[in-house]
Amino acid sequence: MSYPTFHVITISAMYNYSARRINSLLEVIKKPARYLEIGVESGHTFFEVSASSKTAVDPTFTFNVEQGKQAEPTSHFFQISSDEYFQDHWNGQAFDFIFLDGLHTWDQTYRDFCNSLLATHKRSVILLDDVFPSDVFSCNRDQIEAVMMRQFMANDPSNAWHGDTYKVIPLIRTFHPLLSYCTIITDGNPQALVWRSPEPSLPSPILSDVGALNMPALDYLWFLRNQESYNLINEEDALALVIDSINRG
Repeated sequence: MSYPTFHVITISAMYNYSARRINSLLEVIKKPARYLEIGVESGHTFFEVSASSKTAVDPTFTFNVEQGKQAEPTSHFFQISSDEYFQDHWNGQAFDFIFLDGLHTWDQTYRDFCNSLLATHKRSVILLDDVFPSDVFSCNRDQIEAVMMRQFMANDPSNAWHGDTYKVIPLIRTFHPLLSYCTIITDGNPQALVWRSPEPSLPSPILSDVGALNMPALDYLWFLRNQESYNLINEEDALALVIDSINRG
């Protein structure tokens, strides 16, 4: 059996690639645009996003929330878990763009993704962070252990960590066939864009035996064998693809 070539990711000098990608797509979304970010932490991306209405959700903000409210009086800040937000605080509005950068575990991220689908419309876009682990250590669910094991076993001081969020992509491909997605692998950290295409390609599921779904079996070697199914694409072409879909939607 021949396996696809593993893609080496080069991080761009442009630091906030997330805000750059999000703003590029918000430019073509009908105004006023409504934006939701799950996993805000320092607010580095959130405050650089240009949207008329923005909602930030994180259990622990590492910035001064009162100063954030003064700087952006139209923004909303919820210092709670994403589960609590969707269950008790979401007011039923549909967001035009949702950025998921919360807990780096497949189960929480997939739950956030499914809840986000309820809070979107047919032209909404979802951006998923940390879906492409850089090595076997970075896909450890525990961040501290991931860094320590890399230092101990590979003598590598890198703190790269993605968790097992990569497992969400096979779930999307298997259980959400009417959604389209692609994974940006250039000009910054890899991220997946998900949207409702007017003409979905209906790809065959990666997980053929869903009746015996075994998420622990989707280890790093599984990822290496199946990475091409993540629909790898450069940033420019990915944004053009989604923009075309938005315009036709």
